Amino acid sequence: MVTLIALYQARQGIAVLVTRFINPDFAMAALILVILFGILRAVAVAQAYYGGGVARSRSRSGMGVLAVLLAVIFATHAYGAYYLYSDYSSMSNVFGSSDLPGAGQSAAPGASDQIVDGTLSPLITPTPGGRVTILLTGVDSYVGRGEKLYDSIMVVSIDRASGKVAMVSVPRDSSGYPLYFGGTGMTKINSLVTYVSHGWIKSPDSAMTTFIKEIGYLVGVPINYYAAVDLAGFMKLIDMVGGVDVNNAVTIDDPSYDWLDGVTRGYSLSAGPHHLDGKNALAYVRSRHGTGNNDWKRASRQQEVLISLEHKMASPDMLLRLPDFMQTVGATMRTNYPAAEVADMVAFGQSIPKANITQVVLGPPYSETNTSGSTKSWTSCLRLDKIAPLSVQLFGTDSRYSGLQQQNVCP
Repeated sequence: MVTLIALYQARQGIAVLVTRFINPDFAMAALILVILFGILRAVAVAQAYYGGGVARSRSRSGMGVLAVLLAVIFATHAYGAYYLYSDYSSMSNVFGSSDLPGAGQSAAPGASDQIVDGTLSPLITPTPGGRVTILLTGVDSYVGRGEKLYDSIMVVSIDRASGKVAMVSVPRDSSGYPLYFGGTGMTKINSLVTYVSHGWIKSPDSAMTTFIKEIGYLVGVPINYYAAVDLAGFMKLIDMVGGVDVNNAVTIDDPSYDWLDGVTRGYSLSAGPHHLDGKNALAYVRSRHGTGNNDWKRASRQQEVLISLEHKMASPDMLLRLPDFMQTVGATMRTNYPAAEVADMVAFGQSIPKANITQVVLGPPYSETNTSGSTKSWTSCLRLDKIAPLSVQLFGTDSRYSGLQQQNVCP
């Protein structure tokens, strides 16, 4: 029976089966099933033994065989139950906590780690069968690194009606952007959460809610859900799937790249295909200095790694790594996406052809380097007059820019 259930759940592929265990309710149901099936097996073995007659029941060797069989049944089911319970606990943390990964590492006293005003509900509930938009963020949070900065900012919008996906990366150094509640954000957008947390920017919403709403406001599409992962978690996730395959477009030679150890400097990678472990994959998506390298190019590489990671999730050996993978996800990722819908969304995503995925980085011509004041050469300004038609092209009437004439706000 258990085998049949497992085969049924795996009907949509390994990646979908793995993501079904991400749902704490699914993990708990599997845990109960494993325990009940273990009890049934033990009872069946005992009945078969004692059904052989009184003489057999009094045999020392027979009792020894029975004890061994029951011990094997107990051990195997206890092992499965342990990992399923660990999975349940880990995933409950992912979907049931409002704390960001890396909580407690911020140097700012009183800085808020709350997500979406401390709730787990979507900011805007998506229309059934319609567009679902998720903000994926990489939190530059690591021991000794001080304030949390949101250095990877990627909007993934899935139109379930048309089967099209848009991936839009917002440069972390964007500054001088209009705020959805009025005024202008002069701080880099990757530090917006910190500024709102300290009260340096007065927002009607909590720090993280402000960040999520602001990204949706600039890109032009309402964001329903978020997912956040920290640096250590990213490396562990990549290692858990056995590394990722990338095709580096241009040689990277970044002499200033730091390896988070406070000592080593410099990262190089030749152009062409590479298989990267967690440490080198992190360098691949973080490096932004050196000839031909910049924040926009690394944002493009972040999209590439995300797609590669999704493909590696579909490998059969992921089932063997499932317990450790779930514990890693539980310790390093937070999201308010409905746990019960993750597997169905993965299944839907696997049915989308590559041609239906549009990848955009809001570098030139959608942004330009600031050329005035103390921010010269350190920040970029989003060209909303260029972003507006792009947003309408990607999101249609779902875009807030639809039917509006947007003016450029860059100095």
